[in-house]
Amino acid sequence: MKTLGRITVSLLFILLIGLLRDTIQAQPLEQPIPDPVLVEEGGAYSLNGKASNGNDEIPGEWYAGDTPTNLIADAPVLLFVPGLNNVAQIFWEDNDMYQTALEAGYQTAFIQLYDAGGASADMWDNGQLLAEKIEEIAAHFSNKPITIIAYSKGGVDAQTALTYYGAGQYVENVITLSSPHHGSQLADLADSSWAGWLADLIGAQGEGTSAMETGYMAYFRSITDAEPTASAHDYYTIGGTNWGSMFSSTWFGGMYLNSYGDNDGVVTTSSSQLPVGQLLEIGNWNHTTVRSGATFSIFEDVIAGNSLSSLTQNTPIYEEAIEAKGARNQWVTGGELGNGTEEKVPLFMDETIKQTSFQLLTAEPLSRIELTNPSGKTVQVKPKVTENKEGYFINAIDHHFSLADLQVGKWELRLKSAQANAYLLIADYDEKAFVTVSAENLVETSHIPFAVTTDPMYVKPETVKATYYIKESGAAPELVTTYENNTSLSQTIPLQKKNQSYVITTEVEGTTKQGNTFKRTFINSVYRAD
Repeated sequence: MKTLGRITVSLLFILLIGLLRDTIQAQPLEQPIPDPVLVEEGGAYSLNGKASNGNDEIPGEWYAGDTPTNLIADAPVLLFVPGLNNVAQIFWEDNDMYQTALEAGYQTAFIQLYDAGGASADMWDNGQLLAEKIEEIAAHFSNKPITIIAYSKGGVDAQTALTYYGAGQYVENVITLSSPHHGSQLADLADSSWAGWLADLIGAQGEGTSAMETGYMAYFRSITDAEPTASAHDYYTIGGTNWGSMFSSTWFGGMYLNSYGDNDGVVTTSSSQLPVGQLLEIGNWNHTTVRSGATFSIFEDVIAGNSLSSLTQNTPIYEEAIEAKGARNQWVTGGELGNGTEEKVPLFMDETIKQTSFQLLTAEPLSRIELTNPSGKTVQVKPKVTENKEGYFINAIDHHFSLADLQVGKWELRLKSAQANAYLLIADYDEKAFVTVSAENLVETSHIPFAVTTDPMYVKPETVKATYYIKESGAAPELVTTYENNTSLSQTIPLQKKNQSYVITTEVEGTTKQGNTFKRTFINSVYRAD
């Protein structure tokens, strides 16, 4: 027993030393550094976009970081470009990216694009502004070459600046951190008919969101990749596969995007790859940590001009990745919540659903959430409630809850708000999908053929009907055109306006083999160019 006691004490001592060592290592090794300083005040740049994102910075302003004591004389200046609804400060506030670059010996600059002024902008407006400021930044640093480090949508803005607005002469190469080069399905969701009421209240229907729809980005890729200047520079891409902490903003996005492939909570890894670029790494980052100093070592060799023989040329794997992942198995609904009134949302659980995860987004807090099962019994709901701090649903309140061992039949979710409100409900069914919706020719066409396919092992085909909700991107939520098809599982959707983006929400419902009602939702975006 004495020997055992000595061993136990020794083990505790070793563990204590280990914990103490980890605590010491976790402390900052350097004193906090001064923030970058404002060099150029913004000019008379008009604000763009259709909704407020809460930012109050001045578009066109840019900042310079401190001069490193260990300056690498022949290194390029690192210009950090923020993403959708972001400001320049995201690279140094609660983020060690700036400090990491400074301590590595690099001069740095940071830019405010239109999104910093309160409303998001598309890649054309942001790209033109960025190009003008790149010329100023280059002159400030005695025309040293610039390497762009672009986060999220900033990567698309950067390529636009170089390809269409003449900024390429000042830039050496471009590194994109989880940029949606093929768009994001979360942008499609934000501009869909069911999300319109919520998006309108929280300011999610800006021009930047519409530009990131997968349909518009398919069009952007079709015209941009053919431009000789699109591949005149070396582009390097980084993507992530982590959704962040449970119930965080990126966790919500990760769950929604899961059926589209690996993702970082906002952008799929396939979308983060650029056809004319080279893949640096797909790593265990979420959409927030991918912009931190944790990725600096991944691209530092590129900045230094070292040869990286292990790099792989990106390929257009976007659609292939979605197809390989499998069919979506979701149901989506949404709408207004009146002040003090109760909204009753029917939920149909068929026999194939064993468990489901719910994401309920609202613009304001709810005063009550109740759920009743098909027997009329109240089921206790204790959602995990968080606020989305960034992304396509910035400022929305997210309520997450799950149900298992579900009773088959019609459930009812009752929502009540003490103020004018709106909601978006997404049900993810963790079971095999038996309904798919396919669409063709999603670029440059006036008519889109849709086809619904069901598995006869689970569904009575004669009971299936499809309803299509067509909404112009950024339009008011009530401006939706509806097509209903009860006789055929194929439908050709006309698109009335040229040079217009649309989001098409397809709701499929019918009866299963066992006679239970099912509903599934599919969301696609398309851009008509001709």
